Amino acid sequence: MRSLVVAMVVLLLAAPVAAHELVIYTVIVNDEGPQPADVPASALKAGDSVWFWMKDSTENMSLVIELSKDGASARSPTLVYECALDENGSLVDDNCKNRFEFTFGGNQSVGLWNISYMKSINGTLTETLYGSVMINEDVHLDANHTHDNSTQPEVETQSTGGIDSMVQTAAIVVAILSALGVGVILMQPEKKTLVEEE
Repeated sequence: MRSLVVAMVVLLLAAPVAAHELVIYTVIVNDEGPQPADVPASALKAGDSVWFWMKDSTENMSLVIELSKDGASARSPTLVYECALDENGSLVDDNCKNRFEFTFGGNQSVGLWNISYMKSINGTLTETLYGSVMINEDVHLDANHTHDNSTQPEVETQSTGGIDSMVQTAAIVVAILSALGVGVILMQPEKKTLVEEE
């Protein structure tokens, strides 16, 4: 019985900390354009990634993808439909790419990103298609968690001040009281019942 109580308390103490599992979303760019051009609004959060695959088999076609938000931008290398491999299955040209991965790595990545899909034949731009992706905030119950990293541009944020501190203090008090309650329960001796024999 005591082990059941301890297991339940451990479960309850662990419950307030939650995070989303990181997502990799795939966009395939074929001869009809990007599929999908616009990533669904609720699909991605800060910390998630998008993989852009070049699958347009038009002869001598190449693709460059550019993502931009509030003056910041990221540009893919030139992507091609397929890369030559040697007899061992290794790339003949290490610079050959048919996939571009972009990770929305910091809390400053939250918001609407515009995507430009620039298709070229023999190095001459032939078509530019447009799309977008909305990156949502990754809200955590633990105040110390962040997706910020040093590779993203600095963004000033306002402090929420006392609210976060008050919630964190309340969580600590509840955890301490729970631990004390478990200690009291475990310290009590087991009650034994006597059975009279007839």
